[in-house]
Amino acid sequence: MRRCRLKTATVLVALSMILSLLPGCGARPSGREASKLATPETKEQAPEPDLRDSIAKARDDDRALEQAATDALGEREGSVLIIDPQNGRLRAVVNQRLAFEQSFPPGSTIKSFTGLMALRAGLLDGETKSTCTGRFKRESFEITCSHPKSKVPFNISSALAYSCNVFFAGLAERLSPGAFWSTLASFGFGERTGINAAGESAGSLSARDWQVKDGVGEGGAVLATPIQLLTAYCALFNGGGLFKPQLSSGDSFTPQQRALLRIDDQHRMVLMKGCRGAVEYGTASEAGFKSLPMFVFGKTGTAAASNEFRRYGWFVCFACDAKTTSIESAAPEALKLGVLVFLKRGHGWEAAAVARKLLESSTVTAGVYLQPPAEESRVGRPSLEPALMAGKSDPQLVRVRLLREGRTIALPLEDYVLGVTSVEASVEDQPEALKAQAIICRTYTVRNMGRHAAEGFDFCSNTHCQQYIPPGRKPVREAVRNAVAATAGVILADERGAPVDAYFNAACGGFTANIGTLWGAPAPRYLTGVRDDYCIEGPHRRWVDRISRKQMVKALATDPRTNAGRSIEDIRVERRDATGRAERVLIEGERRREVRGWDFKIVVGRALGWNLLKSTRFEVSRHGDTFEFRGSGFGHGLGLCQEGAHVMARRGMSHSRILEFYFPGARLEDGAERPALQRSEIDGTAVAAALRDAFLGPAEITWRRDTNFLAEPRAVQSGRRSLSDAHFKVDYPVSTDQGAVESALQVLDRAWADMARQLSAAGVPLPERKVEVVFHRTTQDFVAATGQPSWSAGATRGARVQLQPLETLRRRRVLDTTLRHEYAHSVIDFLSENRCPRWLAEGLAIRFAGEARLYAKTAGKLRIAIEDLERELERPSQAERMRTMYAAAYREVSSLIEKEGEGAVWKRVMKGGSERMGEAAMRGRGDAESGRIGEGAMS
Repeated sequence: MRRCRLKTATVLVALSMILSLLPGCGARPSGREASKLATPETKEQAPEPDLRDSIAKARDDDRALEQAATDALGEREGSVLIIDPQNGRLRAVVNQRLAFEQSFPPGSTIKSFTGLMALRAGLLDGETKSTCTGRFKRESFEITCSHPKSKVPFNISSALAYSCNVFFAGLAERLSPGAFWSTLASFGFGERTGINAAGESAGSLSARDWQVKDGVGEGGAVLATPIQLLTAYCALFNGGGLFKPQLSSGDSFTPQQRALLRIDDQHRMVLMKGCRGAVEYGTASEAGFKSLPMFVFGKTGTAAASNEFRRYGWFVCFACDAKTTSIESAAPEALKLGVLVFLKRGHGWEAAAVARKLLESSTVTAGVYLQPPAEESRVGRPSLEPALMAGKSDPQLVRVRLLREGRTIALPLEDYVLGVTSVEASVEDQPEALKAQAIICRTYTVRNMGRHAAEGFDFCSNTHCQQYIPPGRKPVREAVRNAVAATAGVILADERGAPVDAYFNAACGGFTANIGTLWGAPAPRYLTGVRDDYCIEGPHRRWVDRISRKQMVKALATDPRTNAGRSIEDIRVERRDATGRAERVLIEGERRREVRGWDFKIVVGRALGWNLLKSTRFEVSRHGDTFEFRGSGFGHGLGLCQEGAHVMARRGMSHSRILEFYFPGARLEDGAERPALQRSEIDGTAVAAALRDAFLGPAEITWRRDTNFLAEPRAVQSGRRSLSDAHFKVDYPVSTDQGAVESALQVLDRAWADMARQLSAAGVPLPERKVEVVFHRTTQDFVAATGQPSWSAGATRGARVQLQPLETLRRRRVLDTTLRHEYAHSVIDFLSENRCPRWLAEGLAIRFAGEARLYAKTAGKLRIAIEDLERELERPSQAERMRTMYAAAYREVSSLIEKEGEGAVWKRVMKGGSERMGEAAMRGRGDAESGRIGEGAMS
């Protein structure tokens, strides 16, 4: 047995602040007394006597905690960790080797995160109940439940308390694998925590090996170290603060927040209720936590070792402050101690018994660790510093979230521009190019002020907004200071006087990009692209990348948009835009895939590294088993080209000439007196998707309140908001009731779950992509945007659904069925690659939406040839006539399902049509939008 006792003596920042207010703490020892107490390292800053006493006491307290943990573990082979969940300070560690350097299956402790994902996806809520059958079996995976049999159905809280395998395996079966992995990654699984100790393991998060059993902690794809699991649980319950754990090594301590996760309070309460149930009546109840003079909640876990012959026991729990007596009073800041016990050759209930013995020790129960935390020590949740609050009304004061430090600062606009420019132009040495860059950074700031308003700040400090480093942390070159000072207050404005959307890139490759063909957003004149002969002198004027066919298959298989099967025969650029960029790329393999050039670049870069396919200005050819890409440029290519601007400045051109060249039609304006404007007028849908893929990875990552501090870029059209979860983004006018929008999102999530079940039963994969649902402000806006008649309820193109105003649909009592119908169209479009005939798509959508009762009576009397039906559906005429055609389509699909079964019909969709149709009719829907009237004409 190996056991390591670590010295973790330190003192909480809060304790220091409190002691500084006590009588006598402000006086310094003088003369001989001070020199006697000081060491050579601290002679200049010797602590006051009372503070020295408090530091010594804190060290003693930590030693006492470590001894209590050692005694509780006894002769068992395992590890015990004690942490301050508010800031990540490790109070004690027993057996550092096991705690940091080895990873194990997490067992049932993973169920808290599986439950969180299911709650977010709308698969259930706190009251949804399911009866445990005692056994779950799917193909090669079978698992039973060890809890007492119960005729009473479980909700998620009671299922968590009893650790019901059947309940959570059922949830895992319905979860999107992408959402599962991205959520675990956001909590720090699969990467090192950064603890200040050597030899830390990163654990394992192998997304390609996903199986349902991973959702209950029994698969081999998820392996976690004890320190990973403990910090993840802290973030789950402390309000979202994912901290870098630290072994204290001095008299001061500075928390380091790795991420601030957005966790719905209701979801947190449901999971906490389950963990409290575990210690009251569930898997940890025999340990006797209820008799302790403190409020405790926790989760057990038992996992099989790789050789299947022994078990690992887990228990992670939290002790709250003295004011906490119930779930309702257990606020995030009430968590006082976090404890994790890991046992080799043990079970979860045995690990819980060790934790119980630790918490009953006099060291803990004396109350020293259970007092309510001081206000100054509550780190980990968003907080506004005094400077921020004081300047909240100043439009030129910029609120920046420093992600590495987990704090928000407020500073004048020009100071922020200085910090951004020093990073974004770190290698530029031409004064005029630096001035142009400073103006671009300032314009972006003024244009997008309030980008993260929902999180309480304006910008984050990474590439999601603009990279920012406080000037005091890194020396700022004098040339950068001069450039920012020389252009103070100057912005770049369009012909209407509004700040432009100020993009810049490393190298455009000879022609800047058109935002319309690159990302699908409406293109203002200044972002349609210009020929750039200056850039071709730069280092990225030409590049060649060679990718083996095996690597390419592996990369393209990571995204459903590009997954062409187990072999790739050919890749070619089908269409280019006027700037020379690949607008559409065709992939020929077992399946045929056609994607946007930008999407192709992002998928390959995300899988194989961003050093490959540096831009979308490329040619591709195949040589044996290798694909060769020859291209130019680096980055998206929009707006100012940094390599071109450098050459222009070197040739003597001014910053105003540089900006005029890259942003034709725009002009420089003194924006010092201009109030800060908010939001771009470019439709943010395509831009948000492009930035999400480029900086955050797969689309399953949710950016809003549910996953991370990187809030999703909301629709940037003036007067609009958005609401998102793992599967849908709903864009709506600010005048729409948000409660109604949240209800609509729940309807969509239920539709997703129903579709997942139907397709799973048919053996058809559910598309892994987020669907955007747009509610228009008026019927006129809907007609103008879609070209559909005013009586149509919705229109769908790919993953974008456009709808009449929410209130209109709700007033007509067609909101729920319209949402389900249009979502069905989105799925059908994807599965059939836009080749499904209209009659088949409409009939299936009607059936899925639950609209059969509207058409069943009429459908029985209809006899319309398939070819005639298809032609009528392609050309919507009057509302009554279309209702008749929908009834006919429903009749044909119902007849087909009766003969072949629903699963077979969905497989027909995968093939793109029906054998009953001629080739002309099977050309189907193409890229046209589907329009429908819903339950009755929309007048």
